[in-house]
Amino acid sequence: MAPKITDPNTFLRNLVTKRGKSELYGVYLTGANIIADAGEDYGYETSPKEVEKQVTNLFAREEHDWNQLLVQTRIDELQIIHPISFIRGCEPNTVFFASEDHEMSCMVFIPTLLVNEFANEVTFYQELLRRVARFAGKIPTTIRFTVGAVTMEWDEMVGGGYAEEVDIGW
Repeated sequence: MAPKITDPNTFLRNLVTKRGKSELYGVYLTGANIIADAGEDYGYETSPKEVEKQVTNLFAREEHDWNQLLVQTRIDELQIIHPISFIRGCEPNTVFFASEDHEMSCMVFIPTLLVNEFANEVTFYQELLRRVARFAGKIPTTIRFTVGAVTMEWDEMVGGGYAEEVDIGW
């Protein structure tokens, strides 16, 4: 029996390599769903200070929208879902913060993603959920990612041992 995968990045890598479809530049998978724990330290090689800075810059860039969302999460207890959309990188991302009693989770929709970017996305959205939940007086719980298309390049697959490079001579 295979060991249980508790790391979202490893889960995504395995999902793409086992279920993805090959193309000229690598392997892609559409409609991937991944869950991460908001409080878990997965040991990714991302700088916590850099992630905090990214979240702070996001709040500053679209200050009005974030202020409105933060106030809504705190005062409107009847509303369960609090949505917001913003540009991350070059793509529009949508996040739905869900308030349930004393807890808060979020659902993140990302149109396209490279597998090697996912560890940074996990830590970014962990920090984002922690900040929004802290402001709302809630406990952050889980993050559910839905990615439209995930891609893993051939070089990365060969380097990670997920594929073998074969030389075909004529």
